[in-house]
Amino acid sequence: LAYVHIAGMGTEQPGAAGPFFDLNRLRRLWSGRLIVNFRYTQASAEAALAAGQTDAVAFGVPFIANPDLVARFARHAPLNAPNPDTFYGGGAEGYTDYPFLPD
Repeated sequence: LAYVHIAGMGTEQPGAAGPFFDLNRLRRLWSGRLIVNFRYTQASAEAALAAGQTDAVAFGVPFIANPDLVARFARHAPLNAPNPDTFYGGGAEGYTDYPFLPD
């Protein structure tokens, strides 16, 4: 395998994928590349990377609501609030109308 990508659906805490999952244990068992996505914030993602818990953190919903997520993280700017009612269906609303940071 090139990598393992673990996504926690419906988890409450960054890094917690549910009652039966232990990211630290997986890290000890899997020595290859690991990508996680468990409702991380910028701070919790940076902490997980620094602690060696993962090789990369994926962001789903934050990227939908923030097309400039990388720039927002670099500037420590606030994030747009996502509108889940517009995800994955309907028209352009929710995919093309989230505001970008001003220059």
